[in-house]
Amino acid sequence: MKWKVERKCAIITGAASGIGRALALELTRRNVHVCLVDRDADKLQATATACRQFDVLVEDFAVDLTEPDAPARIYQHVLSTMGGLDVLINNAGVGYYGSFEPMSAEQIETLLSVNLNSALQLTNTLLPLLLQNERAHVQNVSSIYAMFPTRRSAAYHASKYGMLGFSLALRAEYARYGLGVSCLCPGFVRTELFDNMLLPEHQHRPAPPNWLTTSPERAAKRAVRAMQRNQRIATVTWLDWAIHRCSWLATPLLDLLNGLERRRPHEFAKRQLKQIPMPLDKVIEKEGFPPAGQHASNGEAGLATSPISPTNTTSDVSPDRDRE
Repeated sequence: MKWKVERKCAIITGAASGIGRALALELTRRNVHVCLVDRDADKLQATATACRQFDVLVEDFAVDLTEPDAPARIYQHVLSTMGGLDVLINNAGVGYYGSFEPMSAEQIETLLSVNLNSALQLTNTLLPLLLQNERAHVQNVSSIYAMFPTRRSAAYHASKYGMLGFSLALRAEYARYGLGVSCLCPGFVRTELFDNMLLPEHQHRPAPPNWLTTSPERAAKRAVRAMQRNQRIATVTWLDWAIHRCSWLATPLLDLLNGLERRRPHEFAKRQLKQIPMPLDKVIEKEGFPPAGQHASNGEAGLATSPISPTNTTSDVSPDRDRE
């Protein structure tokens, strides 16, 4: 039996644009009271204004979800303005495209904080409000990238696999208390994610072809349907569904391709080896300096006739010279 979302109270993170904005409009059209959360105050206000055309309560709360006190502030705001909570939609996210090796520690921290940790912290804080209801729902927005591995997105995959795993575990733990949990796993959606994604230096910004993408509105309708039916995992397009069903093939296929390519010269390893400074004993041997302890021609033990020049040593082991 379908769960009716009408006249419920919901929180949507990442509501300023993309799927979050589409969800806000879809839910308010269905007479759901909403609290919209995003760090972009201007775009969030624009979304809230668009939602107020419907006869429902619309609250907008601008906050950076990665701040330690953000969940507590949201909790207090919801309690004071809405009095309770029926639906939590964890939609906030940021993308990354590029090899894992050049990622900075700050980029890794930002990606995991926004895509995964903020959802865990917010759910943990708001769970008591949700469990006060006979029936409530948590909707986590992950990605089709939680179904199979690809190259050049290792950290992004980690965050999306984590969101899917969290959803399944939360569902298993709290279903007995009337809490439904769904995980939306869309493919490519035409949003600002590609414009705002994290990139390594000199990496081009990817843009999937239009035939591979779908609209935020379609994804939002699918998310609401998943909530009503308490679906465990929801995909958006037929291609997403096919990938989900065939995901068990992806890992062995990628292993096969990597096995074929492993026979080629490993250019990455060669490039890295060129940047490793030469050991000092090799520098001494290359320059023809006598070993330590050998008597020099001037009669002084252990001293070379031509002391090692710091300038010469630096020149020989400089990574900058090797990269030229």
